[in-house]
Parts: sequence; C-alpha cells; structure tokens
Amino acid sequence: MATEHHALDTLRDAEGSPLPAAVTPGARVGQYELIRELGRGGMGLVMLARDTRLGRRVAIKFLVTNSDELTERFLVEARTTALLNHENIVVVHEVGEVERIPYMVLEYLEGTPLRRLLEDGRLGTGRVVEIATAILRALVRAHDAGIVHRDLKPENVIVTDAGAVKVLDFGIAKLLARGRPVHDMPRAATEAAFRHTQTSYGALVGTLPYMSPEQLGTDAIDHRSDLWALGVMLFEMLVGAHPLAGASSTSLIAQIADPDEAMPRIADRADAVPDALARIVDRCLTKAKADRYASARDVLADLELLTPGRTVRALGEHDSPYPGLVTFQEADADRFFGRDHDAQRMVARIREHPLVGVVGPSGVGKSSFVRAAVVPALRASGEAWEIHVLRPGRRPLAGLASALGLFATNPTPRPGAGPPTGDFGPIDRLTREPGYLGAVLRDRAARRQTRILLFVDQFEELYTQVADVVERRAYTACLAAAADDVSAPVRVVVSMRSDFLDRLGEDLRFVDELARGLEFLQPLGPAALRDALVQPLEARSFRFEDPAMVDDMLAVLAATPGALPLLQFAASRLWETRDRTRKVLTRDSYDAMGGISGALAAHADQVLATLAPAAQRHARAIFLRLVTLERTRAVVERRELHGLAADVAAIESVVDHLVAARLLVVQGDAAGASVEIVHESLVTSWPTLRRWLDEGQEDSAQLAQLRTAAAQWERKGRIQGLLWRGEALVEAKRWHARYRGELPARERDFLAAVFTLGTRASRIKRATVIGVIAFLSLAVIGSAVAMISIRDAEQSAEAAAETAADETRHAEAEQARAQTEAEHATQAAKAEREALARVTAEQDATRRAEDGRASAEASAAAAGATVKTTQAELEAALARAERERAVAVDQAAKAGAAALAAKKAQDEANRLYQTEKARREAAEKQRSKISTQLQ
Repeated sequence: MATEHHALDTLRDAEGSPLPAAVTPGARVGQYELIRELGRGGMGLVMLARDTRLGRRVAIKFLVTNSDELTERFLVEARTTALLNHENIVVVHEVGEVERIPYMVLEYLEGTPLRRLLEDGRLGTGRVVEIATAILRALVRAHDAGIVHRDLKPENVIVTDAGAVKVLDFGIAKLLARGRPVHDMPRAATEAAFRHTQTSYGALVGTLPYMSPEQLGTDAIDHRSDLWALGVMLFEMLVGAHPLAGASSTSLIAQIADPDEAMPRIADRADAVPDALARIVDRCLTKAKADRYASARDVLADLELLTPGRTVRALGEHDSPYPGLVTFQEADADRFFGRDHDAQRMVARIREHPLVGVVGPSGVGKSSFVRAAVVPALRASGEAWEIHVLRPGRRPLAGLASALGLFATNPTPRPGAGPPTGDFGPIDRLTREPGYLGAVLRDRAARRQTRILLFVDQFEELYTQVADVVERRAYTACLAAAADDVSAPVRVVVSMRSDFLDRLGEDLRFVDELARGLEFLQPLGPAALRDALVQPLEARSFRFEDPAMVDDMLAVLAATPGALPLLQFAASRLWETRDRTRKVLTRDSYDAMGGISGALAAHADQVLATLAPAAQRHARAIFLRLVTLERTRAVVERRELHGLAADVAAIESVVDHLVAARLLVVQGDAAGASVEIVHESLVTSWPTLRRWLDEGQEDSAQLAQLRTAAAQWERKGRIQGLLWRGEALVEAKRWHARYRGELPARERDFLAAVFTLGTRASRIKRATVIGVIAFLSLAVIGSAVAMISIRDAEQSAEAAAETAADETRHAEAEQARAQTEAEHATQAAKAEREALARVTAEQDATRRAEDGRASAEASAAAAGATVKTTQAELEAALARAERERAVAVDQAAKAGAAALAAKKAQDEANRLYQTEKARREAAEKQRSKISTQLQ
C-alpha cells in the first residue's frame, strides 16, 4: 500500500521536550504554512507544509539542537543535496532559519519506502532491475559531482506513487573532506559509532548492515563504497534477506571487515536469479575495493542490458533495425529505444491503478510504447501476464466479444451466486451487464494463474467511427467495470490522442476512474531521439558514415510533432541502401533521398507514379475513404472498399499494391479483413494526400453524411422513410452534379433511391399543382355564378323588402282605422251605459210608483223592449270592435315580421357578398403563387 512519505529517511520517535510554537501546525514560516507533522526524531521533525506563493506542498525538515556540529552537518546536507539536481534525487528548494531553528525545504513525496516493499519478501527480477537502474542513475550524478552518499539503504529510497525512484538523505555525504577518516578511529570507537547509527538519526558513518569494508577501516572511502551498499540492497531485493542476516553487530563488523571471508554468493540463495544479474551483485559485494566495478556508470551499463523487454529476440542478418512506418510490436523490444524511464513509470502506474490511460499527441508513439516497451517489461517482471490487444473500430462491442472469446466462454459461478440475469448473446449481454466482461477476465485469470492486461489501442476510434452514443457508453462501462479493483488481477490500458480527451465526458464514471491513472506521453527529446536512431544501428555493429547526419536528421525534426515515425522511416530507407562492406549508412544515400522531409513524400509519390491513371484514381478514392473528417485514420472493412468502383478486381489490385509498399496495412482474416493507413504521420506529412483532403474538404463532409445515412438506410431494410427530402435532397443533387469521384455501391443505391423518390415527389407535386389550378378555375367560375346568384338574391331581397314595406304601411293604416272604430265603439258603449243608467233610474221610479203600475205597464214593456234592443246592439258593436282590433293587431304583427325578414334577407345578402369577395381574392393570390412557382 502506498504511503505518504517525506524526502528523508524514517525518523524515530523521541521523548524530547516540546517543540517551539514556531514549528507547530498552523504556523507560518516565510511563505510556507505548516499543515501537520510527518515524522519526529531526536534532533527535530519533518512537517508537511503548503507553499502559498507557488501553490504546492513541500516537506520542511527542522533541526532542533544546540549543537553547532549538528547544525553544520545539517547545512552540509542541504548544500550537498542542492548540488545534485537529478530526477532520481530528492529536490531541495530552500534553506532558512526561524527562531534560531534551521530548516530545509524539500520536495514532498508520496510513495512507499523500499524497506516497506521488502517486508513482503523478495521482488521480481524485472522490478529489481527497474529500481536498481534508477538508484544507479542517482549515484552516477552524485559521483560525477564528487559526492559519496555513504548511507545508502532501503530506508533512503522511495518509490513514489507515480513510479519514480528517489534517493534521499545525503546527510553525511561529504564529511570525508572535513574530518578524520573512519579507518583511523579505534575499533571500539567505531563499533560504538555503529551502534549509534542504528538508534539515532544522521550518524556520521552510515548504517552498519550496508557499510563497506573500507567504512570499517580497511581502506580509504570513495565512491565504490556506495556500490557495496547497492550490492547489499540488490541481494535483499532478490533473495528477501540480508546476505549476513542474523549476525550480531559485532559479528557483522567482523565478517564485513575480514578480507579473507567472501560474502555469500547470491546463486547459493536464489536459483531464479539470471546469471548476468547474479554476476553484477557478486561483483558489487567483492571486499577488495579494486575488484569491484570501477564506477556506478559501469554498473549501470551492465544493468541496462537486463532492462525488462530489452532482450526479446535477436535480429536476423537482413532484418532492419528500424521498423519504418510500421508500429513497433512486442517482438521489436530489442530495437525500441528512448522510452526506458517512461516504461518504468508506466509499469509502476499499472501496478497502482487498474485503469490506465496513455495520452499524447498524434505520432508520439503511444501504440509502440505500450507494445514494445510496457508489455515486455511486464512479462519480464517475474509475473505471468496474458496480453490482449484490440481496437474499438466501428463495432466496438463486437470486437470486444470476439477478441476475448466471449462467444464460447462463461465465468465460473461463484458460491452463493444467483442465476444469470438473462440468456443473451455476448454483445447484448455486454450491453445489459457491463460487469460481465470483468467477471470473464477475472475467472480466466484465476483458472490460468496469471494476470491479464487488456490494451485498447487507438481509443479515439470510439468517437470517430461510432455514431451511437449508447454503444459508446456501453463500451466504456464494460472497461470501467473490468478495471474496478486494484487488488484484482485485471488491468485495462487505453491509448488515445490528447485532443480527444474532452470526448470522454459523456461517461463520467469512466472519466473518474481513468483520471487516476492518466499517463501523458510527451514527444521524445533530442537525446532520446538520438538513442532511438543510433542504438539500434550500433546493436548491428553499423554506424553513420558522417556523425553530422544524425545532427542533421534531429535538427530537421526539432519542431516536428510525431517525429519518431518519420525518423524511423528515413533510417529504414537509409538501411536499404547501406554500405555492407564498411557497415555504414552513407551521406550520399541521405542526400539522394532528400533527407527526412522528402523521404516519406518521395516514397508515397513514387508508389503512386507506378500506377496507371485509372489505378491512381482508385488510390485517391481509397486514401480519402481511409481518413475521417477529423483527419485521423479510419479502419474500413476491405469489402467496403469494393464499392468504390464497379471493377472490384481493380480496387483489390490497388489495395494489394499499397500494402506491399507499406502505405496501407491489412488486419484480420480474409472474411473480415480491415484496411487502414499504415501510420498517422502519412496523413499529416504527405503533401499529395493533404492536397486531396483540402480539395475535397466540402466533399468529405458530404460523403461522411452520405455514408452514415446510407448505412442506416441499409441497416433498417432500405425503408423509404430514411431517404433524404426537401433541402437535403436539393443539396444532394447539387453535390452529385459537381462530384467527380467514385462512390461505393451502397451510397450509389441510396442516392438513386433518393433521386427516384424526389422525381416521384416532383410528379406528384406537378399533378397536385395542375389539380389546384383546375380547382381554382372551377372556383372562379363558381364564384361568378355565385355573384350572379347573389345579385339575384339581392334584387329579390330588395323587392321583398319593398313589398314588406307596403304591407307594413297598409297594416299601419288598417291599425289606425281600427283604432278609430274602436274609439267610436267605446263612445257608443259609453252612451249605451248612460242610457242603461237612465233605464235603471226609470225602473226605480216605476217601482215607487205602485199606483201607476197598470197604467204604465205598456210604457214599461215598450221601454224594456227598447232597452233589450239597445243592449243587444251595444254588445254587437263591442264584439265587432274587438274583432276589428284583433285583425288590426294581427296585421301589424305580420307587417313587423315581414320587415324583420326583409332586414335578415338584406344582412344575409351582404354576408354572402363579402364571403365570395374574400374567396375570389384568395383564389387570385393562390393562382398567382402557382404561376410564380411554375415559372
């Protein structure tokens, strides 16, 4: 488990007095804010701090002592370490003093001390070589500066979480020039000093188990004392124990200092150590200083030959030391140079993170780096690794299932596990159950007792060739689920171009997991490019005729991104014209091919020149088809290229010719073979192809749309609903009229169906227009007839209105006459009532006149008859008046109804007139619009 560690050796707990407030958490020391304590010792402590000016974390080592000697030693350590500016040595940022307490500001490291790694037993051979190589590089830097470490031990070596190896604590490095040599000290004093070194921090002479014989007084101390300590550490890493394990301090001193008693040989303790490595360890542990390696540089040279993956195979007599434009493979590890440090860091990252991303610009060599450096290093680390390499392509889930054999593989059910969630095909199951991939891989690793690395190369293809976001997310979900546990034996590594990093955001879980293990691969620097150019040649005992050629080649590529493929290609061309007698690559050959810049273009143009004109047109169509809109390489099924021309045999012939010329590469079997451009640098560095791409920029966008639409149309059974219409149809016609290239059969069929549909639609539209015109003509005629009818209706309505007005006037006259007669009848009735009143009065008078009844009987009878007659006449007059009044009222009502009907008829006539007028205006506008469209 990785732990937080400062840039010092492990400090032991002390029972000293409390430290001043100036060095407690929260305090400020200059620009540094103290955070917390990292470790404490008898003379001070180390604090984690925050550099508020530069925004970084640092480790500050405080020395709390009143000893001038220790203070001087502290300053010596600071000055010594500051001199050694090297990637494998801890960095000193600053030295200062606060309240008379000296302090040293160092880089803050997070990682694991080598001592802790050794607690689990011995390390694998490859891992030992990686760590020892880094330590030796630090020693080479120190020894070149005239500095001897003198306290090299596992506690002073940290393996950071990023995979870097750092050498710490140069606290006693230069004391040889300041004090009495150790061998002049009495043995008792020396032994006491040794005991002191194991119980207190920073003793003057080192740590006993790792001290050389000369440090015990047998000879003068020099840089070879550090090589002895390295030999002891190598022995511990390979065997798992100190070569003199179990000896007491006294016995240890005696055995180390005795020149006649040889140190144990590593072969006697570990059979699996390679002979070459065993010889290095035994030579470092030779007691006679003169018989050891002369320098750390010599040890490094021998050890680098054992770098994991360096000795995979031997080249044949005629094998080129350069792969040209072809990606390095695992078998090419012996000729892959310049990435040793990157490979070590990458291997460490793979151990720490289950999901790792190798990200870098186009042409930086990501694929070659993983295949030819990382994979061989893993295999040589002493662990069993099974490697699977695949690419997303256009059907990523199908490729994943096929590559891992999921069609025939099922994971062994775990105890207590329920039944499968469904009976699906492998692709469908990967979509529904992303964790299924991880289950298969872990089960395979358990059954075969191995670790599995799944390397997904060219990961950007997931976004350049897969349009379905659901399929993309299913793919990333499978990878994230397979690499979800650092303790599992499964690792997933993806390589992708850095300009596609933002596309990962559609799957946040995958981004979160990948971000922890990102490795940014930078272009090779001048020194590494020189190694990649010179060392493969020297391994074949060849050289450059003129050393200036190397400088010229590197100078040309100084500002070129993705320089390595071009360099390898140019070198491979030089190798083809080498002088076999003198074993040199000649200047004349270099000048003849036009140098680096002309090598690739000249080769590609030369290949094209050998083709007939028709074949050249086919080659152009093939290359354009193999480049995406983003100008990246596209993987295309070989049979899909057949549709670029009617003559399939001609296309096949051109493809074979370009493959033989190493411009294209074919992968897979005959049934499902895929074709792609051999390397991305060909897309960016071949002027002819760039010109084609520039000329067809607009065509490329249209072709990509056509390709996608045609593929979907065919996949869905060529349904009519997916054909282009409207503006898309118009644009397709314009583009097709100007396009002079060849189209695959599927795209031709799609366009033919689109144009056929467009023609049918035009005919239907024309018939519709004719029908609309006819309809509008009939509508106009109908409108004219309607206008005539409206006018007749208006005239009839006007006549009816006049008749109704006459009847109204007559009814009003009749009503007036009836009212007059009613008034006369009322007056007559009044007169009759007055007469009746008189008759009543007369009757009263008659009754009072009893005496004159008889005489007046005749008169009364006559009067009664008169009264009856008058009353009947009055009632008849009243009835007649009522009848006449009813007739008058009825006639008045009829007259009112007639007037209302006339008004309604007039309103309806006006409404019909306005409606017909609006209809005529609309018809006229439509007829004008149709005429315009027809024109």
